[in-house]
Amino acid sequence: MKIIIIFIDLLMATVLFFLLEDFFIKSRNTERSVLFLSGDYTGLNTEKICRVTGKRIKTWAMLFCLGGIIDFIKPGAGIIIVSVFFIILLVFHLVDMTINRDKYRV
Repeated sequence: MKIIIIFIDLLMATVLFFLLEDFFIKSRNTERSVLFLSGDYTGLNTEKICRVTGKRIKTWAMLFCLGGIIDFIKPGAGIIIVSVFFIILLVFHLVDMTINRDKYRV
């Protein structure tokens, strides 16, 4: 029963990430593209930010799919491994969007 609950949780997270990723890639809205940014928003290429953020969210979703597969082999291990990698990738994304802001200018 634990495996089914873990799989359902991971499946929901994955579906949400894939839907969110699709939403970001198709979006050209400035308010949505600066969701992960702080500070000055002027002159940013919102299309590029949406595309980059969407691809990274897709990577996170694939990580959760892999975690679901690992959970079938060893229950609980997959979610722990994926959570650690997810936090590392999220910090990388936030640092990239903050430090390399000039890379995303028009």
